[in-house]
Amino acid sequence: MEYEPDTICDICGVTHVHTIYSDGTAGIEALTRTARSLGLDFVVITDHMTLRGRQDGWQGIHDGVHVVVGYEHEDHQGRHHYLVMGVDSVIGEQGSPQVYVDEVRHRGGIGFIAHPFEKRSSFKSLPPYPWVDWSVEGYDGIEIWNQMSEWVEGLRTWLSVVRLMYPRRFLAGPPGELLAKWDELNRRRFVAGIGGVDAHTRALRWGPFRYTLFPLKVELKGIRTHLHVPHGFRSLPSGDAERCMLQALRDGRGFVSNCRRGDARGARFRFTDAAGRTAWPGRREEPVSLPGVLSADMPLRGEVRLICDGAECMRRIGRHVEFPVDSPGVYRIEAHRQGHAWIYTNPFPMRGGART
Repeated sequence: MEYEPDTICDICGVTHVHTIYSDGTAGIEALTRTARSLGLDFVVITDHMTLRGRQDGWQGIHDGVHVVVGYEHEDHQGRHHYLVMGVDSVIGEQGSPQVYVDEVRHRGGIGFIAHPFEKRSSFKSLPPYPWVDWSVEGYDGIEIWNQMSEWVEGLRTWLSVVRLMYPRRFLAGPPGELLAKWDELNRRRFVAGIGGVDAHTRALRWGPFRYTLFPLKVELKGIRTHLHVPHGFRSLPSGDAERCMLQALRDGRGFVSNCRRGDARGARFRFTDAAGRTAWPGRREEPVSLPGVLSADMPLRGEVRLICDGAECMRRIGRHVEFPVDSPGVYRIEAHRQGHAWIYTNPFPMRGGART
């Protein structure tokens, strides 16, 4: 599906959310109610190895929020976590990741590698679950920024108490090695990126005292995923809306933001060639030709960086900036505010003079 400039709308939501159906403490009713109060359009639930939320009727529109119920798959050793969406049942095979990646695709679903470079230098009770086997092929994308992973890894200095009280304040950005891997993968084939909340809404207890880490409203005001979908999306039947969102996720039509640094809803990033043809972030079948201009229109002023094949090539400051592009490569845009990471777009692949 190709979008022209006047035929798209933007939707904003969160992915990688756990509920009481696995190791979260929030129910889906509370989740959707909170999402609606924050003006979010969708939530993607990925409880561990279960689709009970789907079986209990939560797939669809609730409180005006589109709920997609997927699940988080893992291998037989509990590693290689894979966010699966668009399937009706949990895949029984927990062997090699290539097997379940292939099976998801065979069933018509999509999948994203979860927290691929997760690390832990403390908290032995919360071990890391990185993705190790990069020989696997066929996944649709990767989680380029995981809110919970970054927060937990930061609990190792005197600032830990402050982090407990203000969990979003210290979100610094995706790990450099993860962005480098993402850029490397995209030089070979298109790999979409999403931002994951990895919400669990955990509670700490000290005797009679109870403290909730990342209350729902706090969790949902962190890392968000923005999608470009066709106008009329909100009037689509529930099943069609789900397919539309899954296609946008798979094709990387959109960007990731940290709401703590500013509400990025309404931001537009596009490439326009000399003939006036427009391309949005993500996979595209109809080519646009070089040379052209990559532009960023944002609701707030920021420092905007143009990345080509993994290296920064230009930098501008403002709400509306333009970058001339005349060489083949895989481009993406980063925006920072007051020295903090804010927005990461999906790639604009420009190969051989045309975008594919």
